[in-house]
Amino acid sequence: MANTDQKLVITELDFSDIKNNLKNFLRDQSEFTDFDFEAAGINVLLDILAYNTHYMSYYNNMIANEMFLDTAVLRDSVVSHAKLLGYTPVSSTAARAKIDLQITRPINNSEISLTLPKFTKFQSSPIDSISYTFVNTEATVGKYDPACGRFCFDDLYIKQGQPLSYTFAFNATNNPAQTFELPDTGIDTSTLEVVVQESATSLKSEKFTLSTDATTVTTTSPVFYIDESRNGKYKIYFGDNVIGKGLTNGNLVTATYLKTNGASANKANAFTLIESVNGLSTHIIYPLEAASGGASQESVDRVRTIAPKVFVSGNRGVTTGDIISLINAKYPYFESVNVWGGEQNDPPVYGKVFVAAKPTIGYEITESEKLNVINNIIKPLCVATVIPEFADVDYNFLNVFATVYYDPTKTTRSEDAIKTLVRNAIITYRNNELNDFNSKFKISKLLRNIDDCEISIGYSDAQCTIQKRIVPQLNTERNYTFNFGVPISREDPKYRIFSSPGYTQYDAQGVLRTCFIEETPGSSSGIEKISILSSTKIYESSPSIVISGDGVGANAYPVLVNGKLTSVVVDNPGINYKSATAYLYYQDELQTSATFSVSVQGRYGILRSYYFDENNIKTIFNPKVGTVDYFDGKITLSQLNPVDVLDTSKALTVTAKPATNYFSSSRNRILTIDDTDTVSINIEVQAIE
Repeated sequence: MANTDQKLVITELDFSDIKNNLKNFLRDQSEFTDFDFEAAGINVLLDILAYNTHYMSYYNNMIANEMFLDTAVLRDSVVSHAKLLGYTPVSSTAARAKIDLQITRPINNSEISLTLPKFTKFQSSPIDSISYTFVNTEATVGKYDPACGRFCFDDLYIKQGQPLSYTFAFNATNNPAQTFELPDTGIDTSTLEVVVQESATSLKSEKFTLSTDATTVTTTSPVFYIDESRNGKYKIYFGDNVIGKGLTNGNLVTATYLKTNGASANKANAFTLIESVNGLSTHIIYPLEAASGGASQESVDRVRTIAPKVFVSGNRGVTTGDIISLINAKYPYFESVNVWGGEQNDPPVYGKVFVAAKPTIGYEITESEKLNVINNIIKPLCVATVIPEFADVDYNFLNVFATVYYDPTKTTRSEDAIKTLVRNAIITYRNNELNDFNSKFKISKLLRNIDDCEISIGYSDAQCTIQKRIVPQLNTERNYTFNFGVPISREDPKYRIFSSPGYTQYDAQGVLRTCFIEETPGSSSGIEKISILSSTKIYESSPSIVISGDGVGANAYPVLVNGKLTSVVVDNPGINYKSATAYLYYQDELQTSATFSVSVQGRYGILRSYYFDENNIKTIFNPKVGTVDYFDGKITLSQLNPVDVLDTSKALTVTAKPATNYFSSSRNRILTIDDTDTVSINIEVQAIE
């Protein structure tokens, strides 16, 4: 008789645990008391039972996971859940460039205009040995310019991709859902155009547009809808004569779009017209904006993150979070987006909302991208009384100086191999912790990443500096301000403030000098304030202030009101003061009736510029080219007038060391490490003896 009191344990899901539970259950049954459960026959049966149970548990677990957006793994499942939230994953996006095109008019041609047909092909210069095809997506008319003898197409936008067109015949019996799958992957749905022709015998046609808001669609609205289908493809479908105009039997549906290479064509900046225009082919192309905005189809992880946020925003831009969700949903080329109200700006600007974004590739966003986001994404859904405005991202480029100590007996890797691992760990830290608005830099977390990248590393040390970049206006005298957003270390003997590369400027004798900027030693130890402790005498004329101390150059003057001393103004703080005393002299006599308290500053410093003369002697060019506010982390360069910056990028950098190893970004500031800069990551590896 079987022992029915013994219950089979069903809480285990691992194969070996399932098999052991089956064995224990059978051992407790009187019918199997003498059985050898390790024997070949019954062991195989137990394997089959355990495998079947394990397989079914895994299968049911996967099905349960696919039922929810946050646990689904299959793209089809994630896309299906996103659809219920009213979100369609963004397709691949074609890179877009801006050019001026000029086509030469022959002598025997008297036309005053020339039409550039839609989808005229251009070829880019190679990027990683591959050239890409670009096309204009709208027919454009160019006017003849007698000054150059050419037809001019100014500010012409071209997109990367191969134009494709397919025509589908509609049959209500075979396709009652009015659904048509587009056969290509990698298409840019923003370039999709749909035209419905009445029939094969009637050329009457109507252009249908993509519906983005069902509340505005009527029974006769010529709109179509789009969904992602299987294998990364898309399908289009039409209304039912209730929400949108439906199709009728015999209609021919023509879909035209670009099949694109996405991000691969970004940065293309030299083009050639590869087909003639009305028989004309001699041309000149002036690149205005390099190709940008290209992106791959939205990933599963991104869909999982963005879809709920778009659902919450309700397709309107009321809060800052709404606007961030809209931009992320409709323009996935940005790696990070931040939005803040004008009341939070510094200084406040009421009635505006500010947007800052970091592109996925590089650091700069083109003006056309900014206009596209503002005019086509934010404005149509933003509150009418609010004006959106793009703010340039303020980058803090971090330079890391790491020293790694390792035990050579615990690894077979060379020091160069360890350096590569450490460099990769630093870049991983940047990707995970930085490169985003409102991110935080913690040197302890960076060191943990470094220590964990190789088992032989015993310990490590790291220092960090911050670099700011500007492209100064050449041959124009201007002031420039750098806001690091973190207190700056004052006169650090190893990491002083400095600029690079060199810039050229004419001296007073008209000689062109190669100049550099540095922190003036001792300049942060000037006289900050002179306070009046006591003053009892009335003066008929102005007395003078004499400063005595271990520094030099400080100067101050008294302020009298009705003959009474009311304050002291420090008009030159001087340098190298550790302590100082102030005295009042009236008609060359020391006044004991007035006493003062002198505060030596630590907040402000001075920057100077210098060059090396013909004998390689360091010579001061401008003793006060700028000032430093160490507490607020601000550097101001005054009346800078460079003739040239000695770098191909024409960017002048200023580097300083933060006074803390923990700081964050805010609003439009981003912390990042530019791994394309050869000096951004410096690694020294030392063996532990």
